[in-house]
Amino acid sequence: MGKLIKYEWKKQRTSRLVIMAALAVGILAFVWGLIFDKGNASAAGIVVVLMFSMAFLVLLYTGIESILVLNRDLRTKQSYMLWMVPKSIWEILGAKFIAAILQMFVVFVSFIVAGCICLGVAVVEYGGIRTVFEMADVFAQKVLSVNISWGDLFMLCTSVFVAWTDIICIGFLSVILARTVLVKSRFAGLLAVIIFFAINFAVDKVMNILYYIPAFEDARVFAGWNPWDVVYYIFIGVVLFGVSGWVADKKLSV
Repeated sequence: MGKLIKYEWKKQRTSRLVIMAALAVGILAFVWGLIFDKGNASAAGIVVVLMFSMAFLVLLYTGIESILVLNRDLRTKQSYMLWMVPKSIWEILGAKFIAAILQMFVVFVSFIVAGCICLGVAVVEYGGIRTVFEMADVFAQKVLSVNISWGDLFMLCTSVFVAWTDIICIGFLSVILARTVLVKSRFAGLLAVIIFFAINFAVDKVMNILYYIPAFEDARVFAGWNPWDVVYYIFIGVVLFGVSGWVADKKLSV
């Protein structure tokens, strides 16, 4: 399975390099604005805001790209041969899913590392980590109207990451269903999109229903984050992956 994961990992190498290069440019711009152009410190702040505002879009693109890779593997004859290798469907699909999660994780960690580098530079420049955290708290209170709890912020990021793994699972199932029903039809891509939004709508609806349960609703903490969200997303992800594997095993295995 390791070779399959490595094979899938290489498919998104270009996008990883582009993201890393963009982050490097952002870090350099931050350092320049904060240290070498002291009168332009606000520009450094703008750079950080832009970098981490783009993190959401980059994670979105990363997940979508993994789904597009699966769609191509099922659509093209050359890629379709991957499903003919002497491996179980569960291994092949598992390798694709693990590679997709690793891709997202690497991008996610890259943004965290970039943030730590920016934080380190700010600590050196302003003379202490306490001062930097106080500045971040003031910024959050004035701009976001919230008080930062760093533990809750970490768990919020974890919840977002797990939620994006569900998006990948939904995309995988949508593509597999569409390509096994309309294998060579030009409408299979459109069908996959429709199935994707239908499943995503159903998942969101179930979550909204759960919030009518008092214990579930009362667990909300920072920025609307709920610890039960992570449990729900993990459960849904396991179910979706199981259904995807079952359908693929019935329709794609030889």
